[in-house]
Amino acid sequence: MKKVDHDSRREEVSIAAAKLIAREGMSGLTTRSLAKAMGCSIGVLSHYFTNKEQIVLAAFEWADSNINRRMEAILAETPTLDSFIPVVRAGLPLTEETDIEWRVRFNLYSHSLTRAEELAKQNEKLQDFRTLMNGLIADMQSRGEVRTDISSEDITSAAFDLVIGAGQHLLMLPMDQRESYAKTIFKMIEALRQSPD
Repeated sequence: MKKVDHDSRREEVSIAAAKLIAREGMSGLTTRSLAKAMGCSIGVLSHYFTNKEQIVLAAFEWADSNINRRMEAILAETPTLDSFIPVVRAGLPLTEETDIEWRVRFNLYSHSLTRAEELAKQNEKLQDFRTLMNGLIADMQSRGEVRTDISSEDITSAAFDLVIGAGQHLLMLPMDQRESYAKTIFKMIEALRQSPD
Protein backbone atom coordinates (compact mmCIF):
# COMPACT_ATOMS: atom_id res chain seq x y z
CA MET A 1 0.00 0.00 0.00
CA LYS A 2 2.86 2.42 0.77
CA LYS A 3 4.27 1.97 -2.75
CA VAL A 4 0.97 3.09 -4.31
CA ASP A 5 0.91 6.17 -2.04
CA HIS A 6 4.55 6.88 -2.87
CA ASP A 7 3.92 6.64 -6.62
CA SER A 8 0.81 8.76 -6.33
CA ARG A 9 2.69 11.44 -4.41
CA ARG A 10 5.55 11.41 -6.94
CA GLU A 11 2.99 11.98 -9.70
CA GLU A 12 1.49 14.91 -7.75
CA VAL A 13 4.96 16.45 -7.50
CA SER A 14 5.54 15.84 -11.23
CA ILE A 15 2.27 17.54 -12.18
CA ALA A 16 2.90 20.51 -9.89
CA ALA A 17 6.41 20.86 -11.32
CA ALA A 18 5.04 20.64 -14.88
CA LYS A 19 2.57 23.44 -14.17
CA LEU A 20 5.32 25.61 -12.69
CA ILE A 21 7.61 25.01 -15.68
CA ALA A 22 4.74 25.73 -18.10
CA ARG A 23 3.87 28.98 -16.31
CA GLU A 24 7.30 30.30 -15.31
CA GLY A 25 9.88 28.36 -17.32
CA MET A 26 12.78 26.32 -16.00
CA SER A 27 14.10 29.21 -13.92
CA GLY A 28 10.76 29.40 -12.11
CA LEU A 29 11.07 25.83 -10.87
CA THR A 30 12.95 25.75 -7.60
CA THR A 31 12.41 23.34 -4.75
CA ARG A 32 11.22 26.33 -2.70
CA SER A 33 8.65 27.44 -5.33
CA LEU A 34 7.50 23.85 -5.85
CA ALA A 35 7.10 23.22 -2.12
CA LYS A 36 5.10 26.46 -1.83
CA ALA A 37 2.86 25.50 -4.77
CA MET A 38 2.21 22.11 -3.17
CA GLY A 39 1.79 23.45 0.35
CA CYS A 40 4.53 21.25 1.77
CA SER A 41 8.11 21.54 3.00
CA ILE A 42 11.25 21.14 0.91
CA GLY A 43 12.02 18.14 3.09
CA VAL A 44 8.86 16.41 1.88
CA LEU A 45 9.96 16.87 -1.73
CA SER A 46 13.38 15.38 -0.99
CA HIS A 47 11.62 12.23 0.19
CA TYR A 48 10.43 11.64 -3.38
CA PHE A 49 13.22 13.19 -5.48
CA THR A 50 16.88 13.62 -4.60
CA ASN A 51 17.44 16.77 -6.69
CA LYS A 52 15.84 19.33 -9.01
CA GLU A 53 17.07 17.50 -12.13
CA GLN A 54 15.02 14.43 -11.18
CA ILE A 55 11.95 16.63 -10.70
CA VAL A 56 12.45 18.23 -14.13
CA LEU A 57 12.73 14.82 -15.78
CA ALA A 58 9.65 13.57 -13.92
CA ALA A 59 7.65 16.58 -15.16
CA PHE A 60 8.76 15.83 -18.72
CA GLU A 61 7.92 12.13 -18.36
CA TRP A 62 4.46 13.10 -17.10
CA ALA A 63 3.89 15.27 -20.21
CA ASP A 64 5.32 12.60 -22.50
CA SER A 65 3.30 9.76 -20.99
CA ASN A 66 0.04 11.72 -21.37
CA ILE A 67 0.69 12.26 -25.07
CA ASN A 68 1.73 8.61 -25.54
CA ARG A 69 -1.36 7.34 -23.70
CA ARG A 70 -3.73 9.36 -25.89
CA MET A 71 -2.01 8.22 -29.08
CA GLU A 72 -1.93 4.56 -28.03
CA ALA A 73 -5.68 4.67 -27.35
CA ILE A 74 -6.33 6.11 -30.82
CA LEU A 75 -3.97 3.66 -32.53
CA ALA A 76 -5.42 0.59 -30.84
CA GLU A 77 -7.39 0.02 -34.06
CA THR A 78 -5.93 -0.46 -37.57
CA PRO A 79 -4.84 3.04 -38.57
CA THR A 80 -6.57 4.82 -41.44
CA LEU A 81 -6.07 8.34 -42.68
CA ASP A 82 -9.32 9.27 -40.90
CA SER A 83 -7.92 7.96 -37.62
CA PHE A 84 -4.54 9.59 -38.26
CA ILE A 85 -6.00 13.09 -37.91
CA PRO A 86 -6.98 12.42 -34.25
CA VAL A 87 -3.41 11.18 -33.68
CA VAL A 88 -2.07 14.53 -34.88
CA ARG A 89 -4.77 16.39 -32.94
CA ALA A 90 -3.80 14.50 -29.77
CA GLY A 91 -0.24 15.70 -30.24
CA LEU A 92 -1.05 19.41 -30.59
CA PRO A 93 -1.57 22.02 -27.82
CA LEU A 94 -5.31 22.50 -28.39
CA THR A 95 -6.50 22.14 -24.78
CA GLU A 96 -5.35 23.52 -21.43
CA GLU A 97 -3.77 20.17 -20.51
CA THR A 98 -1.93 19.72 -23.81
CA ASP A 99 -0.81 23.35 -23.61
CA ILE A 100 0.94 22.56 -20.32
CA GLU A 101 2.48 19.41 -21.81
CA TRP A 102 3.90 21.32 -24.79
CA ARG A 103 5.28 24.12 -22.63
CA VAL A 104 7.01 21.57 -20.41
CA ARG A 105 8.47 19.78 -23.44
CA PHE A 106 9.78 22.95 -25.08
CA ASN A 107 11.36 24.08 -21.82
CA LEU A 108 13.04 20.71 -21.45
CA TYR A 109 14.26 20.73 -25.05
CA SER A 110 15.94 24.09 -24.40
CA HIS A 111 17.33 22.76 -21.12
CA SER A 112 18.71 19.68 -22.93
CA LEU A 113 20.64 21.67 -25.53
CA THR A 114 23.46 22.25 -23.04
CA ARG A 115 23.44 18.72 -21.61
CA ALA A 116 24.82 16.18 -24.08
CA GLU A 117 23.49 13.09 -22.29
CA GLU A 118 19.98 14.51 -21.93
CA LEU A 119 20.00 15.76 -25.53
CA ALA A 120 20.92 12.26 -26.72
CA LYS A 121 17.95 10.83 -24.77
CA GLN A 122 15.56 13.38 -26.28
CA ASN A 123 16.85 12.66 -29.78
CA GLU A 124 16.40 8.93 -29.19
CA LYS A 125 12.78 9.46 -28.10
CA LEU A 126 12.09 11.61 -31.14
CA GLN A 127 13.66 9.01 -33.42
CA ASP A 128 11.52 6.26 -31.85
CA PHE A 129 8.44 8.35 -32.53
CA ARG A 130 9.52 9.00 -36.14
CA THR A 131 10.00 5.25 -36.63
CA LEU A 132 6.51 4.56 -35.24
CA MET A 133 4.96 7.23 -37.47
CA ASN A 134 6.82 5.97 -40.55
CA GLY A 135 5.52 2.46 -39.89
CA LEU A 136 1.94 3.74 -39.61
CA ILE A 137 2.20 5.69 -42.86
CA ALA A 138 3.84 2.78 -44.72
CA ASP A 139 1.04 0.50 -43.47
CA MET A 140 -1.61 2.95 -44.69
CA GLN A 141 0.15 3.16 -48.06
CA SER A 142 0.16 -0.63 -48.38
CA ARG A 143 -3.62 -0.65 -47.84
CA GLY A 144 -4.29 2.12 -50.36
CA GLU A 145 -5.21 4.70 -47.72
CA VAL A 146 -2.33 7.07 -48.43
CA ARG A 147 -0.83 8.10 -51.77
CA THR A 148 2.36 6.32 -52.73
CA ASP A 149 3.95 8.91 -55.00
CA ILE A 150 5.66 10.31 -51.88
CA SER A 151 7.74 7.94 -49.75
CA SER A 152 6.63 7.13 -46.22
CA GLU A 153 9.96 8.55 -45.01
CA ASP A 154 9.34 11.90 -46.73
CA ILE A 155 5.77 12.07 -45.44
CA THR A 156 6.99 11.25 -41.95
CA SER A 157 9.67 13.94 -42.00
CA ALA A 158 7.29 16.58 -43.34
CA ALA A 159 4.48 15.63 -40.94
CA PHE A 160 6.78 15.41 -37.95
CA ASP A 161 8.37 18.80 -38.58
CA LEU A 162 4.99 20.33 -39.44
CA VAL A 163 3.47 19.19 -36.14
CA ILE A 164 6.44 20.40 -34.06
CA GLY A 165 6.50 23.76 -35.84
CA ALA A 166 2.72 24.13 -35.63
CA GLY A 167 2.79 23.16 -31.96
CA GLN A 168 5.31 25.89 -31.24
CA HIS A 169 3.25 28.44 -33.18
CA LEU A 170 0.01 27.38 -31.48
CA LEU A 171 1.56 28.07 -28.07
CA MET A 172 1.87 31.72 -29.11
CA LEU A 173 -1.79 32.04 -30.06
CA PRO A 174 -4.73 32.56 -27.69
CA MET A 175 -6.50 29.27 -27.03
CA ASP A 176 -9.66 30.38 -28.88
CA GLN A 177 -7.68 30.84 -32.14
CA ARG A 178 -5.81 27.54 -32.11
CA GLU A 179 -8.48 25.26 -33.51
CA SER A 180 -8.92 27.46 -36.55
CA TYR A 181 -5.16 27.55 -37.19
CA ALA A 182 -4.90 23.76 -36.83
CA LYS A 183 -7.43 23.22 -39.65
CA THR A 184 -4.67 23.96 -42.16
CA ILE A 185 -2.65 21.03 -40.81
CA PHE A 186 -5.61 18.69 -41.14
CA LYS A 187 -6.18 19.86 -44.74
CA MET A 188 -2.55 18.97 -45.53
CA ILE A 189 -3.05 15.51 -44.03
CA GLU A 190 -6.20 15.08 -46.09
CA ALA A 191 -4.15 15.84 -49.22
CA LEU A 192 -2.25 12.60 -48.55
CA ARG A 193 -5.35 10.52 -49.25
CA GLN A 194 -5.01 8.14 -52.18
CA SER A 195 -7.29 9.32 -54.97
CA PRO A 196 -9.74 6.69 -56.20
CA ASP A 197 -8.85 5.33 -59.65
